[in-house]
Amino acid sequence: MSRLLNDVDEAAAAWDARLRGAAATHRDHAEFQAWLQEDVEHQLAHDRLQMALKMLRAHADLPELSALRDEARNTVHQSRRRRIASMLSVAAGLAIFILMAVALPRTERGGRVLAELQGEEIYTTMPYERTRVTLADGSLVTLDAGTQMAVRLSRERRDVTLLSGRALFTVAKDRQRPFIVKAGNRTITALGTVFDVRVSPRELRVTLAEGSVAVRRLAVGRGVAQQVLKPRQQLVAVAGAEAPMLRTVDVDNALAWADWQFFFEDEPLASAIEEINRHADLKMVVDPAVAELRINGMFRISNQAEFIEALKMALPVDVRRDARGRLVVSRPAGGKAPELRTAAM
Repeated sequence: MSRLLNDVDEAAAAWDARLRGAAATHRDHAEFQAWLQEDVEHQLAHDRLQMALKMLRAHADLPELSALRDEARNTVHQSRRRRIASMLSVAAGLAIFILMAVALPRTERGGRVLAELQGEEIYTTMPYERTRVTLADGSLVTLDAGTQMAVRLSRERRDVTLLSGRALFTVAKDRQRPFIVKAGNRTITALGTVFDVRVSPRELRVTLAEGSVAVRRLAVGRGVAQQVLKPRQQLVAVAGAEAPMLRTVDVDNALAWADWQFFFEDEPLASAIEEINRHADLKMVVDPAVAELRINGMFRISNQAEFIEALKMALPVDVRRDARGRLVVSRPAGGKAPELRTAAM
């Protein structure tokens, strides 16, 4: 069952098993915090696992889960020679698989509330769909395809965790309860405002349309600086970079996805294709040799073919299907290494 997980998810499961053990030390906890800070994806994997475990506890009586638990027990019994932590890692990783396969029943619209567990409401969208939901406080959230979000509203504050994907927030004014979005290794705090958040293993983007937000990095210790955004500003935090980049953008273009359009402005090819893939039947893979080529242009979300044709005309790349049925974007056969340039499409 562990082969269904990526290495980061397995590492998160191993850390969970290690820290739950009676022999866990202060040093173990310190090393775990350091691991979380190494990469945004580490924090995301940890959050996914904890949500999966909560979901398992909330739906423990489902017959489908009973069958999968039996399978997990068999896996453990067949692996007694492995270390206990390793078996627990597999079992914890199985929780993520169960979450995706069973515990989140599909509804007519993917953005509807799927479950309530421990005061949190879970919202999700399936691939190829986008939806809007109104939270209990009156805030409006537009969820892009392939997005997962957890919401917890209390008398003191409004907490949102964006586990994956993209969301546009129109926050209801309530100065007594700050609205806080956790995405990757940062929090975005607002009172009444309109802002967009996109999170992926590659980067985090926060775009402010109205009002103001404070973006703060999650870290151990005191004195962690925050960045306050003004309207038309976008913060881009790339995985592995020392500091995020702050730039001015055209808000209408940056938020075009909410109207079923892609707008790319000096966008790395790899990042643009990551967006396209979330709405496409055929997945595209980018050769590292062309990943940093830059593109500009506006496209309809539903038209992957238009994007591919424009891509081949504007950039020195070839698009072909591999043995796994994916579309591979690479430099033309026999061609020279492409120059790093920007192309309008």
